Amino acid sequence: MEKENSKIIRFTIIYNRYRKNLYNFLLKLSGDKMIAEDIVQSVFLKYYENFDLIKNSESVNFWIFKTARNEYYNLHKRNKRIEKFDEEFTERKKDEFELEYYVEIKEMKKIIFEELDKMENEQKEVYLLKEYGGLSYKEISETMNINIDLVKSRLYKVRQKLISKISKIV
Repeated sequence: MEKENSKIIRFTIIYNRYRKNLYNFLLKLSGDKMIAEDIVQSVFLKYYENFDLIKNSESVNFWIFKTARNEYYNLHKRNKRIEKFDEEFTERKKDEFELEYYVEIKEMKKIIFEELDKMENEQKEVYLLKEYGGLSYKEISETMNINIDLVKSRLYKVRQKLISKISKIV
């Protein structure tokens, strides 16, 4: 019992002697108070577990700071692996999302063209000239030789039919 008390007293002296400097060292190294505090606790726990192996004060100083440094770099490596995994996971999810989006767009286009094939040529032509040809109402009216109001009316009807069909599917 006396030996254990002696160990606790010596440990407490070492802890009080090195804790503040070790914390400051780790704080400068990591830039994070919580990381510095966690590593300080971890180092002193390991020191207590290896107390009987470390004899003189020079060894203690070296051992504590070397262990702290190693703990920090191990934590840093672990965090980098986690960050890399997160980046790869995010990239995979992004690729999956883009693929799903591409497939949905492709399916929508298929539905649109199937529906357009069912429509009268005049309606289909107005829609294609506007949406795929990029023509204005005036240009469509001149191209098809019809008035602008008829172009707008046909385009409205086509869009309503397409929206109705797509909303049933989606």
